[in-house]
Amino acid sequence: MANLFGGGEVSSSSAGFLSFGGVSPGRESPNEATVMRNMTRRSARRETEEPGDSGGLKQLSLGGEGRLLQLESENASLAGENEKLRERVARLEVLARRRSSEALASGRRRSSRRSHRRRHLLRDSILHTVEETTPAPQPAVRVSRDKMSRTASVGTANVLRELPRRASSFAGDRQAVAQLAQRVMDVFREPLRAEHTAYLCSQHFADDLAALSEVVARKLEREPRVARIESPAYVFGDVHGNLEDLHFFSDHIWKLGVALVGGHLLFLGDYVDRGLSSLEVVAYLFALKTREPRKVWLLRGNHETRDVNGWKEHYGDRSFLWQCEQRFGPERGALVWEAVNDAFDRLPLAALVDDEIFCVHGGIPRRPRDADAAASRLDLIDCIPSTLTINPPQCDVDPELQRMASECVWSDPALEDQEPALDASGFGESMRGGGTICFGHAAIKDFLAETGCSFIMRAHEAHAYGVSLSKMATVFTIFSTSKDHHQGSLARAGCVLIDLEAIQVINRSPHYKNRYVHRRDSISLAGLTAHELKQRAALGLVVPDDEEDAGHYLGFDEDDFYDDDDDDDGLDEDDDERFAGLSTARGHRRPLSGDHQTPPVRGGPAARLVDANYSFMPDDEES
Repeated sequence: MANLFGGGEVSSSSAGFLSFGGVSPGRESPNEATVMRNMTRRSARRETEEPGDSGGLKQLSLGGEGRLLQLESENASLAGENEKLRERVARLEVLARRRSSEALASGRRRSSRRSHRRRHLLRDSILHTVEETTPAPQPAVRVSRDKMSRTASVGTANVLRELPRRASSFAGDRQAVAQLAQRVMDVFREPLRAEHTAYLCSQHFADDLAALSEVVARKLEREPRVARIESPAYVFGDVHGNLEDLHFFSDHIWKLGVALVGGHLLFLGDYVDRGLSSLEVVAYLFALKTREPRKVWLLRGNHETRDVNGWKEHYGDRSFLWQCEQRFGPERGALVWEAVNDAFDRLPLAALVDDEIFCVHGGIPRRPRDADAAASRLDLIDCIPSTLTINPPQCDVDPELQRMASECVWSDPALEDQEPALDASGFGESMRGGGTICFGHAAIKDFLAETGCSFIMRAHEAHAYGVSLSKMATVFTIFSTSKDHHQGSLARAGCVLIDLEAIQVINRSPHYKNRYVHRRDSISLAGLTAHELKQRAALGLVVPDDEEDAGHYLGFDEDDFYDDDDDDDGLDEDDDERFAGLSTARGHRRPLSGDHQTPPVRGGPAARLVDANYSFMPDDEES
């Protein structure tokens, strides 16, 4: 067909589009408006063709010319609307780029004066590594510079880059990941079986833990920094490598599996260090997170940082790094330690239950100095990067965000005698030192009003009765390990159940018998060989029988807490049922009036919740 545009040929493509042939020399290519106008005229002519006209010449009627004008008018209108849409899309793209470049909205700006900020000692430290290679024909020397603040061990980072990671074989393989998690949970349920103790001391367990850490890290990186949870929810405090107390909660709260629990499990951090079973605790919690990622929530504590869980000089054999190296060897142990810390770097910092209870490991952070007034601190915490080392600090992260993350895991409620020394906002220097802060009544009041919350639930401090209240019954401190913190032989491990309008405190009774950790002179170990005893001792399942050594190992002044022999202890069957391990207290979400006495922040007799005056109004049917 002859080209109606004045040159070239027109052919119809198989996709229904028009393709234009070559244009005669000296003639300009038809522009888009001309193409559309001629296409409109052709369609108008096609509509007015008379049937049976064999001459091939088609005439336009008066009605055809009217149709042509109508189509041209519609094309012009559509072209105008299309141009408006392009302009709107362009404006939205510019706005999106502007918002992404401002982490805390337009009002927050970096201060030009940084002299008041405390700098980490290793922040700007540079480590020069000299490597000598001996290839033919002449050896060469290579010098590399690394920032020590980005990794606790440059040597470990080099080994990680050189060795392939076995965890990559699980990428995308859901069945393999499910089998891995199930294997770890099976070992946790029966750690005393011979094949399970052998597995926990093997390189197979090291590979599984590294693989599990990589799987969990990918899940955690997609979670917000403030997890939103609906009740019912069980809230747990510090675990600190305590296998026995974690087993107690497992046997009484999710004995049939987490999938059948009518609620969420929220852990507030500090899973490693101090206890002798940090590896088993981390592996089990990671396995639970892998199997039930929407029911198990893991928050970050101050011990989920490299500077703390790698401090062998301070914690000795209770250090997580020491246990990794002792169990798997210096090289493989460092790899496992680094893989687990990669997952720790991605843990959320806080959680919000029913939009009313703020849960965090340490406490409430201060607002950034130049933050947008319309943004709450929950919104600001959500702006913290999903991957953050905290200790040591990262140089590529905004210092204000870095400070907020650090205060979430390190801060404490102020003691009553510290209140006068706090600033106008209710914050002051903590007794821990090292730049940490504490918060008082004024800070709590401002935070609750700003976020719309009613209570704060935290961990981070040891209490002999498991759960303690402070600050006019607005702050709960939960501690879920009963040993390794010098709280005495009658210390309890506690957790809190939030169920709509009710809050229930659950404690492990000190009379609850141990099932897995035994003294070396226990009758439960009579049939074991020397090799089996050595394996269990390496796992922290066997502690010294000498009273002085046991007190050193367990952090107790007395050792009757580990009196787990099968001899008669003076309790009949009714007493055994009465001391089954669940000592609870129930109440409603109702703040105390001024007449109620607030127990102290730290442990002691006045902090006991079960039979002392605390923030709940008891139910009539409960004694």
